[in-house]
Amino acid sequence: MLRLHVFNTGWVTLREERLYLGGERTPHTLPVLCFVAEHPRGLVVFDAGLHAAFGTAPRRYVGPLTDLALPFRSRPGMTLSAQMELHGLCSESVTHVVLSHLHFDHTGDLRAFSRAQRYVARQEWQAAQSRLSRLRGYLRKEYAGLPFTLLDLSLRNGLTLEQVSRDGYGVDLMGDGSLIVVPTFGHTPGHQSLLVFLSYGAVLLAGDAVYARAGYARPAAQPCARSPDVAWRTLMAVRALAKGDPNALILPAHDDSALRDLRRPDVLVHDATTSRATSSG
Repeated sequence: MLRLHVFNTGWVTLREERLYLGGERTPHTLPVLCFVAEHPRGLVVFDAGLHAAFGTAPRRYVGPLTDLALPFRSRPGMTLSAQMELHGLCSESVTHVVLSHLHFDHTGDLRAFSRAQRYVARQEWQAAQSRLSRLRGYLRKEYAGLPFTLLDLSLRNGLTLEQVSRDGYGVDLMGDGSLIVVPTFGHTPGHQSLLVFLSYGAVLLAGDAVYARAGYARPAAQPCARSPDVAWRTLMAVRALAKGDPNALILPAHDDSALRDLRRPDVLVHDATTSRATSSG
């Protein structure tokens, strides 16, 4: 059975108004989630979370201005690879790493998966090469010199499971229809998400296509999207997916609310402070 593991590699504290338009000034502490799919052909990582430096000296690692704007924090031993090893998932068994985008809270532990093929959208790779990339959340030192497979994705109107299955929308990562990379542009020029077809229903690993469930439930736009109009189209597609299939699970990178009372044996949520995984069924 294909299973999905969920790990938290740290936290960021932001006001609600930075998560979606119309939000309040109330601060929220949000997780930095990463995901590992157990596939018969190997482990597939979606997003690599925070670098180990966020558990020791984050300001020195990203610089004082970036740290003030985006105060990410972690603890020693909370990197994705360290937690995977603790739960019996070997980093050398990772065959594919799919990155939603190249912001530093999604690429921090990328170098731990030396044997994996790395996938990013071509538009995202180009955006990360700009002279202003550091001001836009990119830290090239986290992926400089690493080879990538650049995906050529194009955004369509809507995102339905029927469309993905029938029309071959996106990139079929393993060739068996279980893991489909789909474009969710807007937050960044080449943002992408991963549809995982599990036994108990499909899961959209949304990355930062939406920051919080309230964003697509209301709906309310992202205030800091690189391309606001495109981000809105993406948000409405995520909303349509959530409304069109009640069994579909939407998991953003910074909102674990859908996991708290989850009752699915094909999704294992790991506690970073213990060696415990929770699932049911």
